[in-house]
Amino acid sequence: MKNSRSGKDDNADFRSLSFDVCTVKALMASTNRYKTLFESAGDAIFVMDFKGQIIDGNRVACEQLRINHHELLNKTTMDIISPEHAPFWPERMDELRRLRHIIFETALIASDGQIIPVETSCRAIEYDNKPAVLTIARDITERIQSDKEKAKLRSQLRQAQKMEAIGTLAGGIAHDFNNILQSIFGYTEIAGLQISQGKNPNEALDNILTASQRAKGLINQILSFSRQTEQEKQAVQINLIVKEVLKLIRASLPSTIEISGNNLNNDAVVEADPIQIHQVIMNLCTNAHHAMREAGGKLEISLITNQLDPAQAAQLGGIKPGSYIELLISDTGHGIPKEYIDRIFDPYFTSKEKGEGTGLGLAVVHGIVSSHGGAISVESKIGEGTTFHVLFPERSPDTPSEERARPIAPDTFTGHERILFIDDEPALVEIGQEILTTLGYRVETTTSSIEAIERFKAAPDQFDLIISDLTMPNMTGEVLAREAMRIRPDIPVILFTGYSDIVSRESFLSLGIKDCLMKPLTRKDLAESIRRVLDEHPGATPTTQPEASRPPETDGDVH
Repeated sequence: MKNSRSGKDDNADFRSLSFDVCTVKALMASTNRYKTLFESAGDAIFVMDFKGQIIDGNRVACEQLRINHHELLNKTTMDIISPEHAPFWPERMDELRRLRHIIFETALIASDGQIIPVETSCRAIEYDNKPAVLTIARDITERIQSDKEKAKLRSQLRQAQKMEAIGTLAGGIAHDFNNILQSIFGYTEIAGLQISQGKNPNEALDNILTASQRAKGLINQILSFSRQTEQEKQAVQINLIVKEVLKLIRASLPSTIEISGNNLNNDAVVEADPIQIHQVIMNLCTNAHHAMREAGGKLEISLITNQLDPAQAAQLGGIKPGSYIELLISDTGHGIPKEYIDRIFDPYFTSKEKGEGTGLGLAVVHGIVSSHGGAISVESKIGEGTTFHVLFPERSPDTPSEERARPIAPDTFTGHERILFIDDEPALVEIGQEILTTLGYRVETTTSSIEAIERFKAAPDQFDLIISDLTMPNMTGEVLAREAMRIRPDIPVILFTGYSDIVSRESFLSLGIKDCLMKPLTRKDLAESIRRVLDEHPGATPTTQPEASRPPETDGDVH
């Protein structure tokens, strides 16, 4: 049907109008569905442009920020992001432009100042034909709180395990120390007899020093294990340590146990902490002794060099392929039951009675070997014996500083300066004075830090260095150092302590204390530290040098 005036088809107009109405209805329905989903979402949803202006947001977004929808549309991302996270937002947007979708954690700040941690998913979209950012922010406050509670429980569990382990470790540690003390007592008595007989006691005295160093090493090992700190590594010939261990244990093992060494002339070098390597060998040998102490047997230690290909290295826990020095420690004891084989390297696991064992356990042996890039395995048969295979990577010939440094005698580090030495133990004061005097220094000593600071106040320019124990009654070494440096800022101070705490040591050094040494000190330790501190701080006001010890004058630079 056509309109006689316009000549148009009226039915076509009606159909077009009907189509437009249906389209509008469909669009409205789609919009309503979108709005329903948008507003019903359980997470905060924001739409913003790449400059940060918020274009839209849902009900949860307004509730989280404690504002209404109109207020939200007047905000930018910099208004709703917590201050500590705001500087990172531009980088996030640059990353979004590249990747089109990113997920990260940040925090929002509500109008009342509350910080809301959120996990944020950002996606680049088109909104009203313009580039925009769709951001979904999920409140993770409860998850973080749950993670904190889990971490707290894990910490409490670890502490409980440590407390439980004390009983296991105490007896074994006492066992190790008693062996060391037995060496010290024995060689001291031998030295006394040799002196009374007019013989040279040097060898006995050397053995006393060796045993004392091992005691110090055992303490350091226990402390470093508890803190998981790194140990100092150097070029080490394992065969020399093996020979030393064999020498130490021969006297303590019963005659029913035969000891033999194979290929101990293998002088391969590894990069290692010698104290830790000594502990590994001593622990494994002590385990072997326990396995054979009732019926006797044979303890055999061997050294061989192995070249591991990638497949062999992968079987040993994924260590690097290459050349390894392999230490084999075998015994003919009772063997290890199958049910224990998979657990012997677990922390605090022991099949021994209380008061036995090495104290540190095979878990620490495993940790030491792993920290050196090596591997340890065990094979055992009940009634036949056990063999531990310990592999350490051989030191590469082209490694810098291949030549081992020669030990420097303490008497190389001598001087003439005047030192104020403080310790609350009279015996240690006497020893300190004797050591420092033999090194050429002029020494004043006291067992009171308060008396020490009074002496220093009376004549601050008469001292070149203060050395004090950290743990002193009435006034700690740290407080004494602070007071001394307040009186004379350039006075160098060295502290020594029986506690090995690297965090405290670093904090002391940051205060201006020049060095912090760990007890027990050797003459060499003290001599090196004093000379280094005095030479590195020539600005300190020196006392008058004796005529005989003044260096000759020169016309040029002094080197």
